This record gives sequence, C-alpha cells and structure tokens, in this order.
Amino acid sequence: MEFNFLKINGTNAHLDYDTFKESVIEKLNETCKEAEVIVLNNFPVSVSSQTSIDFIVLLNIPKKEKSWYRVETNDDRFYVKNQIIAVSIINEYYNSKITVEGGLVDIDGAFIDFEDNANKMKWGLTNYLSSNCGMERKHITVHPIIWIKNKSHSYYSKNIIIDNQFTYDKVEDVIKLNHYFKWPGYSNWFDSDDLFEVQIRQIFERASKDSRDGYITKKKIDRIQNKLDDASSKAYDNIGEKLVEVNGKAGTGKSSDILKWMLRLSLEGRKGVFLTYNHVLVYDIASQIQSFTNRLSPEERKEKQPTTTYTIHGYFYGVAKKLGVLLLLTEQRINELTATLDSRWVEIQQYFNAIRLKEYDISLAKLLMYVQSKWTTSEGVRREAILFIQYLQESLKSLPNKEETAKQFKFYRNDKVQKLGNLESSNVFLKDYHKVLERILQAASNLDAFLSDMDVVNKYDLLENVMALNPQILEKDGSGKINFEKLKTRYKKGLGGFRAGRIAYIDEAQDCHPLERDILYSIFGSNNIVIANGGKEQLIRYAQLCDWHVSRNQNIDFYRYTKKRKSYRMKPAIAALANHIADWYEIDLNIEPLDTDDHGNVFIDYSFTSDKQVEAIKRLKTIGERQGCTNYESLLLLTAAESGSNNGIEIDEDTSVAVNEYDNIVKDNNKTKGEWVLIDKAKVAIGDLVFWNTTGNVDKRKLSPPGALSVRSIYYESCRGIEAWSVMCFNLDEFFEQKTLENDADNYLLETLFDQLTPEKRREMYAATWVLMAITRSMENCYIQFQNPNSSLSKAILSFKEQYPQYVTNLF
Repeated sequence: MEFNFLKINGTNAHLDYDTFKESVIEKLNETCKEAEVIVLNNFPVSVSSQTSIDFIVLLNIPKKEKSWYRVETNDDRFYVKNQIIAVSIINEYYNSKITVEGGLVDIDGAFIDFEDNANKMKWGLTNYLSSNCGMERKHITVHPIIWIKNKSHSYYSKNIIIDNQFTYDKVEDVIKLNHYFKWPGYSNWFDSDDLFEVQIRQIFERASKDSRDGYITKKKIDRIQNKLDDASSKAYDNIGEKLVEVNGKAGTGKSSDILKWMLRLSLEGRKGVFLTYNHVLVYDIASQIQSFTNRLSPEERKEKQPTTTYTIHGYFYGVAKKLGVLLLLTEQRINELTATLDSRWVEIQQYFNAIRLKEYDISLAKLLMYVQSKWTTSEGVRREAILFIQYLQESLKSLPNKEETAKQFKFYRNDKVQKLGNLESSNVFLKDYHKVLERILQAASNLDAFLSDMDVVNKYDLLENVMALNPQILEKDGSGKINFEKLKTRYKKGLGGFRAGRIAYIDEAQDCHPLERDILYSIFGSNNIVIANGGKEQLIRYAQLCDWHVSRNQNIDFYRYTKKRKSYRMKPAIAALANHIADWYEIDLNIEPLDTDDHGNVFIDYSFTSDKQVEAIKRLKTIGERQGCTNYESLLLLTAAESGSNNGIEIDEDTSVAVNEYDNIVKDNNKTKGEWVLIDKAKVAIGDLVFWNTTGNVDKRKLSPPGALSVRSIYYESCRGIEAWSVMCFNLDEFFEQKTLENDADNYLLETLFDQLTPEKRREMYAATWVLMAITRSMENCYIQFQNPNSSLSKAILSFKEQYPQYVTNLF
C-alpha cells in the first residue's frame, strides 16, 4: 500500500506518532492500495469555549480500482472514504482510579460528564469549517473523541477513549457506536483528490489567520505572562485558602487579573472554570486562553491543566439539567405529550401494517400520499404520521418491515422526547429561573430534602436518559422505585463531577443573585472561588449588590485586593465621556484614564444615511489596522435589540422544536427578529470585511467563535466585558429609552436609595448604567449615533461636547 503520513504544525507530546501510524497501516493495508493521513497538531483556533482541539486526524482513501476499506458492525457495514476526527486530550487523570458504571465515567469517586464537551467540539469544528473554510455544512461529518489518558484502565464509548495510547483500532471502535458512522468526513473529497489537498491548505491557512494575535491581544498575553506585582502576588497566594476578591471600577483590569491567575495556576497543576455573563465574552475569554496556549512549548502544553469558560446561566442550566431539576419541574407537560405520541403510534402502526399487507415494499412517497388523502383519522394522528414518514425519508425510500419500522419509530420518538425535554426545560429555566436555583441549592446543600420533596425515587422513567440511570439502581422488589441510598450516591457523585478539583473564577460577581452565590459555595467551597467585584454603578442584572462575605447566615473568610481607579484601556476622551454621563445621572464612577498624550476621540452622528455609516465603519477599521489591531480588535458594532427579550438569560441549548395546536412536536420556524440592514450593506461595500453578526435571525448554535478576521456586530446587552479599539454605538438614545421602560428600572438601588429618588430619576440611572457599559468598551474611539437630538441622553452628550470640545471631532 502506498501510504502517506504527514504531521502539520509541530507535534503533540501526548501522541506516539509511530504507534498511531502503524495502527492505521495495520487496519488499511490488506485491501487499500493508497491512503493518506494528515495529523493537524495544536489546532490554533478556539472552536468551543468548553473544550479545545489538541489535534485533528484527516484520513483520505483516494478513489482507486479494487482499493477499499470496509468497516462492519453487527447489523451494518460501510466503506470508509475519508474521515475528520477531532481529538481533545484529558491528561489530568493519568494516575486516577477510573471505573465505568452504566456508561457513567467515575473518576476518583465523582461522575465526570464528557459528552457535552464532545458535542461542543463536533459542532464547533463543523461550524468553523462551514463558516470560515468554504466547506458545505451538509457534507461535513466530524467525529469528536475525548481521549482520557490513564495508565491502567482501557475503555471506549460513543465519544470517549480511555487508554494510555491512541491507536486507530480504538478510533474505529468509537466511531462505529455512532449513528453517523457511515458518513464520510467530507463527501465532496471522494470525488476529487485535488479538492482534498486544496481544502486542507485552506483550513490551515484560515486557521493561521484567525489565530493571529493583534496589538491588543499581544498586550493582554504579555500581561498574563509578566511577573505579578506585590499586591497581586499576595492575592494569588491566597487562592485555594480562602475566598479571593478583586475590587475595582470598570476598565481597571479586574477580569484580566482573575484570568491571569487562572492561566498561571493551570501551569501549576490547578484546573479552572471561568464564569461570566454573555456568550460574546465567553468567546473572547476562550480566544485569549487559546492565544496563551499557542505560546506554550510542547512540554508546557502537556503539563497545562484544563481551563474552560461558561456563561453563568449556561453553567447553571447544565447543573440543573444533569441533576434532573428541569425535568422534575416540567414532568407533567412532558408526560402529557409523550403519552399522546405513544397513543398515536398505536394507530399509525396499525395503519402501516394494513397498507404493508396490501402493497409490500410500498414507497414512502406513495405512503405519504395515502396518509394525506385516503386515511380517515384525527388531524393530530395524520400530522404525526406525516412527520414520521418525513423522518424515514431522510434515510429510506420504501416502508421497511414491521420490526424495522418499530425500531425507527423508537429513534424518532426518543429524538422528539429529547428535544421536547430541551424545550420545556429551557422554558422553565427562562421563566422560573430563581425557582430552578432554589432546587439546585437544595440538591447541593440538603440532598435528602430535595429527593423527598421532588419524590425522585418514583421518577426513574423520567430521569433515566438525562441522568444515565441504570436498572441496577432500582429496588429489587419490582416496584419500579429507585433505591434511596443508591440514589443519594448517584447525586453526590454527580455533584462531585461539577466540582472536579477546579477553582471557579466569577466575573462581575457584584451582579450575582444570592442563590447563585450559595450554589457556587456549596459546589466549590468558598476557598476555591475567586471573584471580580465591581460597585453599584456596574449593576446590570440585579438591583442590589451581592454580598459575597456572607452565605446562609455564615461569615465567609476572604482576602480583598483593591484595584486603583486607573483604567487599563480607556484614553482620556473615553474616560471623560463616561465620567460626564455618570455625573449627569448622579452615578459615582470617576474613572482615571490611561496616561497618554493621545487623548482618543468621540464622534457624534445624527445622520440616518447608511452610506455615511458604512463609510464610518471603513474609516474606523483603517484606524485600528494602523495601530496593528486585527479586525476583531479594531472595531465593535453595537445596536439596540427589540424589546421583550429573554431577561438577559443566555443558554446554549437545542430548542428547535415547538408544540402545535394538535400537540405535535414540530420544527419551530416562527422565531424571527428584525435584521440589521446596515451589516448587509457594509458587507457589500467593504469586500475584505467579515462580520460576526449575532443580531437578527442568526442561529447562534451554528456560529463559530469569532476569529481575528471578524468584526463583531452585536446587541448592547451582549457587550459586557469585551472591548475594541473603536466602538460604534448605533441608536444609543433609543437603547437608553428602552431601558427606562423595563420593569427592573423601577427596582434599581431600591434598598439603598429607596427614599432619595423619584421614579423617573431611578429609571434614568438604571438606563445610564447600561449606556456606561457600552461606552466603556471603547479604548480610543467612540462613535455615537442618535435618533433624537432632544432625548435625555442626547442632551447629556451635547453637554459633553460643549464642555470638552477638544475630545469631539469629525470623522469625515
């Protein structure tokens, strides 16, 4: 066999390339005339904030006569054409005791869930290849593998290899367990070997460009790698001993400090999880982690412990889902719809059996026509049958035999029920968030009461899938009840998995709810928590500051590190603008700007012409480029979202189904928003600009994290914690007015200033804190576009222009 084996972008210290190469040859040699394997090491781009890709294996078997490789399972077989295998290495459990209980991986007495990470890696790389590398999404199949290195245990499942060595026979065993095992990595490659070579180059070249560090990122990574000063070092030394708190104003570097500590400790053997408040900042943090990792030597990479990033809502959603809290709170509705689906199947099965007797091997197209026009039944049953036939048509052309049809319906049903669970879980999480938090806290701090109150011992069928319960957990008397002591052990090990030896770093901790604080203390312990804490002027989510020094009537031992008021990013013009708006609305801010002769600029625009706005985008992009910034660093575009959003709660879940008036679980096509027309016009006018746009009807689950080539265009609510050389604030006065009308505006600082503010003043202060959040994203330039020159905020900005004319300049 002619075999080419190529390593790109260095090597990975964990992988024995010779052993892996020989294992591939051993599998392919007997029937293949030619094959090629490319190992793309140290993939430089972050495609997911929860896990990183350590290497990608690209296998290609060219189309040759009498040259093939076939893989067989118990009931199927397929011919391998090519494969895309993404691998993430977990090395911290090399010496751990690992056992597997019914598919759950028990590591040192805690159940660790790797399935979510595998899914994130699969779809993250799929999104990247389709969005950035010119590949058609529908033809891409990524096989994700979490390789857990362990010196004594060997095991594999749908996405996991536990072993000391990584070999192709184990890869094949994993892939065969997945329903998509027969699909090629990229089907178009089989028709053209040249296309394989061209697109491999495109992937590597684009990844190299997207991972390029510009001026701002280089400064951040340099700062992370620099020696700690005395004050920071004292705080750093207290991590793991007691709560460590970093206090400071906006822009003073609180978030940078806790990120710096997390990354430095990861090289000293401590794992970390960074929790913050929006997906955009999660991507930004993940990008910085990747840039930091890219600078490490192979040996440093080998020793570095995992550091992951979540939105705080995404983290709690995961906890609530895996503890069964969400299903327990939505049980009645799910049982109702599942029972309806099951009863309809009885009628559908009878009809299909009758048709099969009359017309053996009937085509699904003809069967569909019969259901639509000849079957007299209820509308709900008819629609369910149509949905099931459409499901079958994805892989079949004719109606299979009775047993296979029943098997396919089981797959169809499970998919529907899982998505229904996601939908109902998301609904209860969004609409009753604080009740969900109460139940999580009860499970974490008073497990017996939780299990009793929620009657969990009688909920085996409900929780079987989401908690991966095994029949061995049931009582032996045939009652169907779960053994109480075994159930407690299952929950305790599950809670241990959320902790998993990590330190939690909480951004914007002043804006947490006390329930969130208490849950985090219960899971991690106060000594394993580090918080970045701002003042009341940085409150966005809640009306009152969260007190981290007390939890459930217990005082918490803490070390406080207070930052100076000096900003790490804002030039004098931006700091002056923020301070002026704060003073106008009587908010205590007083940010000190950077010490620099270059004061920065504020651009004020009352025009509504998109041509002028596009030109402004182009000029500010050029200003960033001259500074050495990437597109990502150069420019940030902000606009007001439509009113009536989801209360600022962001979760990353598949809620792509809806329940129609006939109680059918169907694809949801009705979630629409207004599009930001300016983005489309700018794409056309500025050919070399890529927009990472989360406004309008974008499916965020299909978005790859933004790379160096991308300019972010997002809603104001999502800008917290991020920054850019120039920030463009569109419709800023409209955004201000929207915020004054929110219900939360009437509760702003209600306890501390309850008798000192009029309702109008309170609402304006609340809205002004949101505006300050947007303004302080700027480093050098802030472009502000207004709708109404007579609005409250416009008057404040015009006052700034009169007081600081040297800072307000024309862009054109």
